[in-house]
Amino acid sequence: MPQPHPTEVPRVPLGADGPLVSRAGFGCYRVDDRSPVHREALRLALLSGVNLVDTSTNYGDGHSELLVGQVVAELAGSGEVPRDGVVVVTKAGYVQGGNLREALRRQREGNAWPEMTEYARDCWHCVSPAFLGDQLTASLGRLRMPRVDVLLLHNPEYFLMDAAHRGVPLGEARDVFYDRLARAFAHLEREVASGRIGAYGISSNTLVVPHESPDAVDLLRATAAAGPGFRVVQLPMNPLELGAREPIHTVDGRSVLDVARERELGVLVNRPFNAFRGGRLARFARVEPPVPLVPDPPPDAREALRALEAEWARSYAPRLSAGQGSEPPESFFSVSPLLQEIERRGVDLAAVRDVWASTVAPRLEELLPQLRQLLARDSAFGAWADAFERRLGEAASAVLAPLVAREEKRAAELEETVTAAFHGARGGTLSQRTLRGLLETPGVTSVLVGMRRPEYVGDVVGGLAEAGP
Repeated sequence: MPQPHPTEVPRVPLGADGPLVSRAGFGCYRVDDRSPVHREALRLALLSGVNLVDTSTNYGDGHSELLVGQVVAELAGSGEVPRDGVVVVTKAGYVQGGNLREALRRQREGNAWPEMTEYARDCWHCVSPAFLGDQLTASLGRLRMPRVDVLLLHNPEYFLMDAAHRGVPLGEARDVFYDRLARAFAHLEREVASGRIGAYGISSNTLVVPHESPDAVDLLRATAAAGPGFRVVQLPMNPLELGAREPIHTVDGRSVLDVARERELGVLVNRPFNAFRGGRLARFARVEPPVPLVPDPPPDAREALRALEAEWARSYAPRLSAGQGSEPPESFFSVSPLLQEIERRGVDLAAVRDVWASTVAPRLEELLPQLRQLLARDSAFGAWADAFERRLGEAASAVLAPLVAREEKRAAELEETVTAAFHGARGGTLSQRTLRGLLETPGVTSVLVGMRRPEYVGDVVGGLAEAGP
């Protein structure tokens, strides 16, 4: 596991007079307090000097904020990382999951949150002061904090997208949109004055689209509607999506990064490694196989694995009792069907890693050692477990070898893309080169990375050590 190296992480101010933040932040999308791996990754990142954490009310339906609150409180309580040494950003605006159920309940009772954008059946959106106040109260409870450092309006362009779908004239839609933003900002200024937030801003996917687009969020017009507490913007940027630095966002040819620099705003970049091109996802990070590949696996590896799985179901699973509604013990070590499905579908290595991490890895890393201890007096089980791990590695290698070769080709092509986008970003892993290229872009303060596993933290911290301030 990577070891903490807190002195290697450079920090810069988050906007004018803002707190010092690490040049990479821990992005909490798809991070959950119920995952021990996510908890360990966040702990390691904070202990390594990554002091910027970005979450949202809708990430994991609140479980992301719960994890942040728990880990920050634990480290502050132990004295390892002081609370004021961590800069926490959260976002509000989405009405999904529990928020959506609450919105429907309030509607039925005649106490609806005002100015609700009912964008889709399972996704509404709102930035009314009443909603933002309730959301902040709930966030602070989950975060276990009396104050959050930055609160961002989360993709407010949903209103513009909905208005375009309904055929509302663009000028009229924009007038209503910026009026709503002005009232949201006025509320957030009051939250700054009350001490519940340190600063506020906008996180928007459409800050980086051409200014004439119907869903474009105009940073010039937004800041004109805001007060002094508006300090931070968040936007997507990666080697294939470079709109943030292109002169397309104002009528006089300035980029959104130009405007942010003029106004001394902190700029947080999201989706640094995940780009969308032609409706397909491109990941700017080399994906390693979930198990070390065995060279030249024997041709009977899969048959041998199936025999061992059958032996488990016949000889050992009956000794265990399944809990109500849980998976039967017979299937605990049934990996052959998954390998067959991987081979049949030809999925990419990243998808395999995700599935493996959620299904196979817990059995190998947690359940099998427990069973070894429980059945320590049964030498036959020990021999079975040894054979199972060996044959699983061989069988998985046979299936994954073509995917690894395809991954190598993909990564080589993306290396060329990174070179074209960021000419000076050389050396290190694909993700480290991408990270450094983004950080060398004028106007970018920090890059938010989904460091959901400890090894991802090590890769990011290693890249930051060479990036400089």
